[in-house]
Amino acid sequence: MTFKAPDADITYQQDLVRSLVDTIKDLRHDIEALKDKAKTGGDIDSKAVATLLGELNKAVIACANAETRLNESRSKQAGIAHGGYALDMGRLRTEIGCKLDRLRRCGAPGEVSE
Repeated sequence: MTFKAPDADITYQQDLVRSLVDTIKDLRHDIEALKDKAKTGGDIDSKAVATLLGELNKAVIACANAETRLNESRSKQAGIAHGGYALDMGRLRTEIGCKLDRLRRCGAPGEVSE
């Protein structure tokens, strides 16, 4: 199993999204060129139009998926759980320690472990 550092995964996902966005821009320009050709009365191959639209659809779906994975990687790196918030483990550790100290002081020193 290969270990991938979180920063490397985020960088990879960002590059993938950038690449897909560039592909979508290129496809959009190709479609606009066909549209301009149609406006001027030029001959348009319907198979070429269908192919371009299919490629555009696939690229948009792939880009949306890549953006979702990028956001998940960023959340994972930030320590954000599925619930949508980050846990400050240091603060929680301190709070639990304080509560255990209060329990020990309240008359149950033998029942609460150190």
